[in-house]
Amino acid sequence: MTRSTSRKRSGLKAFTLTEVMIVLLVISIIATIAYPTYVGQMRKSRRAVAKSALLQAANQEEQYFFANRAYGSLTDLGYSTSYFGNDGAPSSSADAVYQLTATTVNSGTGICGTAPCFELQAIPQNDQVNDSDCGTFTLTSDNTKGAASDACW
Repeated sequence: MTRSTSRKRSGLKAFTLTEVMIVLLVISIIATIAYPTYVGQMRKSRRAVAKSALLQAANQEEQYFFANRAYGSLTDLGYSTSYFGNDGAPSSSADAVYQLTATTVNSGTGICGTAPCFELQAIPQNDQVNDSDCGTFTLTSDNTKGAASDACW
């Protein structure tokens, strides 16, 4: 019995280089289209965090005003941090998507008009800064809502 040193390729199937390159091309085209769309949708969904935080803070400002006859700072309202993450929960500045600020005028006139009044802002942080459609959200004591576009609210 003699052994054959050549191996038969019968039964073995493989992809050709051309087929692999076509698959990679299709995947790269899909990724080129899908990734920017995904990022845009993520930014859009994070806008809800800003609006929710502003409305909650405005509610707390009104409750504080009812009890103290003056609007309060974020610390007065019980906020330990002014940063909010993807889930709307308080967060560190490194993970934040928005930072909440409050400007209050309890006598005279100021940024929000005649006292007493407040203006709340949700300022984009980290990747959300690239959301040029809406930018910074604002809400005042007379329920004036602002953003880069009226469609954002």
